[in-house]
Amino acid sequence: MINIEQKGVKRLLVLLAVTASLLLPAGVFAAQPPDAVKQDKLELGKKVYFKRCVWCHGVQGAGDGPSADRLFTRPRNFTQGTFKIRTTDSGELPLEADLITTVKNGLPGSAMPAWGEFLNEEEIVSVVNFVKTLVQDRDFNDAEDEVNVQDFGSNPWNTTGPYHLGVPQEAIDQGKEIFTKNKCWECHGGEGRGDGNPTMKDDWGFPIVAADWRQCWNFRGSRRDPFNPFNIVRTISTGLNGTPMPNFREQITIEDRWKLAAFVNSLCPRKKIDRLTNKPINDFLISSENTLGPVAKDMDDPMWSTPFDDPKVTKWEDSEEYKGGETFQFRPRRNYVALAGQITRGDRNFRPMVDNLWVTSRWSEEEKAVYFLVEYHLRFLSQDPENKDAVAIQWPAKLQDLFGAEKPYFIFGDSKKPVHLWRAKFLAKDYDPTNAPKEDGYQLDISADEVNGTGFDAVKVREDANEVEVVDSEYKQGMVRVLFKRTLTTENADGNEVQLETEKFMPVSFMQWSGRNKEKDEHMAISTWYYTILKPSIPNSIYYNAVIMGVVFAGLQGWLVWMTKRTKKMYSSGKARQDELPL
Repeated sequence: MINIEQKGVKRLLVLLAVTASLLLPAGVFAAQPPDAVKQDKLELGKKVYFKRCVWCHGVQGAGDGPSADRLFTRPRNFTQGTFKIRTTDSGELPLEADLITTVKNGLPGSAMPAWGEFLNEEEIVSVVNFVKTLVQDRDFNDAEDEVNVQDFGSNPWNTTGPYHLGVPQEAIDQGKEIFTKNKCWECHGGEGRGDGNPTMKDDWGFPIVAADWRQCWNFRGSRRDPFNPFNIVRTISTGLNGTPMPNFREQITIEDRWKLAAFVNSLCPRKKIDRLTNKPINDFLISSENTLGPVAKDMDDPMWSTPFDDPKVTKWEDSEEYKGGETFQFRPRRNYVALAGQITRGDRNFRPMVDNLWVTSRWSEEEKAVYFLVEYHLRFLSQDPENKDAVAIQWPAKLQDLFGAEKPYFIFGDSKKPVHLWRAKFLAKDYDPTNAPKEDGYQLDISADEVNGTGFDAVKVREDANEVEVVDSEYKQGMVRVLFKRTLTTENADGNEVQLETEKFMPVSFMQWSGRNKEKDEHMAISTWYYTILKPSIPNSIYYNAVIMGVVFAGLQGWLVWMTKRTKKMYSSGKARQDELPL
């Protein structure tokens, strides 16, 4: 009798569970208990944590380790149990698999590395279980603290990497409408560069910024597959616990979440990703295209457009416009240049506001001048005249004295090998970071100067130098654009101004200072040394030589065919015998 009643109760509970699951909002599976702590993993997990994790996350997991104050964004505070990357609903504990993925792949765009490169599977599982014990406000062992695993649907276009090819434009356009309707621009900016709200803070009161959609390799949870729209759908569905990013599970249907993801995904340029750094591979050679006649001084001139302005172009050479114009002038390459904060002096800067530049270059034989278009994403500009924003191009001052691959020290040179900087400092006119998106952008109050450096403490502005110009500049929707111009050679009275030569590989590096972040002097973002080359002009003979060679080749082929037919005809008619034919 008891067994019969127990079976009836079990059937009733199963029926209630099925009914409840049917009543759940679309996109959520039935509730389940959180993954309990594996006690047998804690001893090893503690060892791994105090060897690898404590320096950022702190002894008790409160995100207050010795390095925390120097990191942006700050390390996660585990005590409240709020984790960003989850497949569970907003505000809920993550699955153990979610935590393992985070530890293994890291969080791109932050200081959290991919520990899967250094720890084995057992160590990762163990440290994840130890981290669970650091949560104070929740309990992974509490079966009543249920979690709901979300259903994110599947890619409706069945596209594979790089994912954007094959997505209909109609879906992208509809995604843009969803972006506008749900006011995503209030945080992410009018063009998705994260420049919408400068006042955001996380749950612990620390400043935080919205994601830059045009740098999808920095999306949290995107490592190993940065162009996959699933990363976006997951974040829209679950939100990011501990941040101002809510979930939109009830406001936006699964179908529309994929359309919104298609729009966001279309904004990110396709570049080959370095597996170790999860960043685009650097273009270490910056080719300056030779230009027939003068170079356009307007950055919006078609002369400065590149194939990568179209995100559907995955390779520079594949573009139909790789060669443009009636004069067969090559379009310039838009080069990716990685930046990092210098850590050898002073405040040991670990958190520059900018981590890359895009550089495009042309030079003109007619003008005897070179142009560099430098572009970079910066969410918010300075309004303080004492802390202006700035960007600079650095060269060896005495290029002609360097031997082979020799280069100066890449941060302001040294006494034996000085450097020469072309620097632009600026403030945006009528700018306020809380303004609504301004479609036309802001003009910059900008000035250019030249600097010589022979070390950190020996940086001097050249008062008598005026060869470097900024011929165009703009700040628009989170992007700074500065167009430098300088003559190839100067009078160079003291030998400390770089003299540029054609067809020669010349070292070049880049620096950037965020005035809003109080960056100045050695407190900056900087690249290592790259190379640039002023590509030679294309001789006119290249156009008619090919035609002449083609005519000669065709004529030779025709002559051989004619001789073969003539010889066969003579042999068949008896005018020539086999033994008389030339060997």
